[in-house]
Amino acid sequence: MIIETPLQYKVTDLQTERCQVDEVVTLGHWQFEYLKNCTSDDFDFIAELRDKLPVTNDNTRHCILALDEAGDDGILIDPQGYSYPRYSAYVPNAKQLLAMEQYPSLQAYVQDIVDVVEEVTQLAVNSQENGEFHSDLSDIEIDFQPNVLDKFLLADMLNARPEFESVEYTDGELNAVISGEYLTNGSGEEMSGITM
Repeated sequence: MIIETPLQYKVTDLQTERCQVDEVVTLGHWQFEYLKNCTSDDFDFIAELRDKLPVTNDNTRHCILALDEAGDDGILIDPQGYSYPRYSAYVPNAKQLLAMEQYPSLQAYVQDIVDVVEEVTQLAVNSQENGEFHSDLSDIEIDFQPNVLDKFLLADMLNARPEFESVEYTDGELNAVISGEYLTNGSGEEMSGITM
């Protein structure tokens, strides 16, 4: 995973501030890059939006979130009445954060499917037979209704795990081949001298 964010040298404590996104604007990629590299310049979109930001006395900064049309990141701006980003912060994956905030059910779904991936991974490694695992998923769909769990997404997510050589969902069944370092003899004990 790569995260683009400024790192500070020998910070004794990480200070944060409460920031409320009140306005969102999507910029073309080159305009976003210009904003990122020239934060002391005036911008028309800031001049247009600055007066829409509320002023409160609750220690909350009311901000504009500028998104990159061609990317996932954003820049959080508190102009404080000016036309330039008087205070700003780079926000990696801002579009994803915004979507999760806007759609709480999506955030809940993501957490639920991550939990199911963990559960299936543990079940597959612990109950494998000859390095393989097969299931119709009926015994592991604890938090999902059968028509809600995207089984193909689940298979894709499992394929990203190091415990699996491959995972497929076909004909209503999840079929997985366990990676060599996670092979067990069926009782949870590692097998020695077996190569696949």
